[in-house]
Amino acid sequence: MRGQSWYVALLIGLMCLVRFSLSAVGYADPSWLMVQLNIPIDANIQMPYIIRVWAIRDIVLAILVAIADRSTVKTLLLACIAIDATDVISAHLSGVAGLFNASETQSLQLTAIAALVPESIAFALLTIRKTFESIQVEKN
Repeated sequence: MRGQSWYVALLIGLMCLVRFSLSAVGYADPSWLMVQLNIPIDANIQMPYIIRVWAIRDIVLAILVAIADRSTVKTLLLACIAIDATDVISAHLSGVAGLFNASETQSLQLTAIAALVPESIAFALLTIRKTFESIQVEKN
């Protein structure tokens, strides 16, 4: 995230804030997070473990993106986009399979979308900027 323009840093910071804060809560108290996301605890006794695994993944990703320099941030953002898109699809497929009701499915999808939107915009802006910079170098 270092060395980015203010608007890209803001988008990346927003994604890191969403990813890190939700994950920190999930790691500290997975049962509370399950209640907030409308995930039935009685039917998913292994879910607190799974939430903690997910939380550690997202905490590490948020930290790596936050400390990344210009040369690695695009690669990390691409990984975050792939993970969050997969999370949205997985929640949808779980809902279709009847594992979650519509409200639970939507809650799970929205948590992934909350990080997916700013990271996707930041990735697009970085890609456009790099293309623009390449064109400028070729003109000179």
